[in-house]
Amino acid sequence: MNDPAVVAGVLHAAGFDPQELLLLAGDPQVKERLKAITQEAVERGVFGAPTFFVDGQMYWGQDRLDFVEQALRKS
Repeated sequence: MNDPAVVAGVLHAAGFDPQELLLLAGDPQVKERLKAITQEAVERGVFGAPTFFVDGQMYWGQDRLDFVEQALRKS
């Protein structure tokens, strides 16, 4: 994924505009927002992906999606 041509090919195959997304990835404001969101995640105890929070409860891992669904239905 360090090769922009590979990234562009994957984005295009998924239906995205590679040029637009690659430009956004290099935008300083986007980078700062990513840093802020990452710091918030660290402060909340996130240690992997996917991680979901429902009513303050953290759910980590794809195998927990059923629990996320149940929690959302209760909310």
